[in-house]
Amino acid sequence: MDFFYGTWGGNMIKLFVFISLFFVLNSFCQEHKFLPDNDLWKEDSLYGDRSYDRQKMFNDIIDAGQALYNPVAQQNDETLTIKKLWDDPTVNASTQRLWGVTIKMYGGLARREEINPEGFALVLCHELGHAYGGIPYISAYNELSAEGQSDYYSAGVCAKELLKKLEFEQSLSTITQYMLTSCGSRYSGEMYSICVRTLNGGQSLGNLLAVIKKEAIPNYETPDTTVVSTTALSYPKKVQCRLDTYFRGALNLPRPACWFKN
Repeated sequence: MDFFYGTWGGNMIKLFVFISLFFVLNSFCQEHKFLPDNDLWKEDSLYGDRSYDRQKMFNDIIDAGQALYNPVAQQNDETLTIKKLWDDPTVNASTQRLWGVTIKMYGGLARREEINPEGFALVLCHELGHAYGGIPYISAYNELSAEGQSDYYSAGVCAKELLKKLEFEQSLSTITQYMLTSCGSRYSGEMYSICVRTLNGGQSLGNLLAVIKKEAIPNYETPDTTVVSTTALSYPKKVQCRLDTYFRGALNLPRPACWFKN
């Protein structure tokens, strides 16, 4: 009887350990995506917009991000791999930490007409922000930053360095007086230019998010008035909130209350 009980108890312990390991590994293996799941890949045209060389833009931004963050990964005792999936029509990007950080950047996203070069750079910075953006974390197991924190880090930290290494022809038609005035109130010189470029890129992402979520185009001049009771670790409910986060990161302002609870 004692032998039977001991065997049964031992098996239960093994089962508990197995289940615990399953949930831990599942947390580690999960990919965190920049955009909600969508079917915009159906609209992709590999040989579409040639107003500028999007594949060169795609490669230049990823190469610059890889070079900028290799030392950060080394300091974190891990590898950083940024995969260039140019031929893949997926309209998204993702980050995974499992024996190193793996980021997937898709050509389908880079080819979207809503996306300008600064917008694509902000997406890469968002994915790097998942890995190195700090608290709040989605999961303490793999220390991947929450969605809002990744957006905030993207505009507030990563873009400020990455855009220094990248020069693209600006689409002046998408830069508003509000962007110019807002950045002018905080910066001058090179940092003023980077701020304007960041806000311009953020607007392009807001435009794409609005298409995916079937919401109105967000606007920097009409911030989200939502006040959360607890910090949101997943995507904010409204596209406007993500745009507000880019704005506050770019201008070194506190994180917005539409997803962050002080």
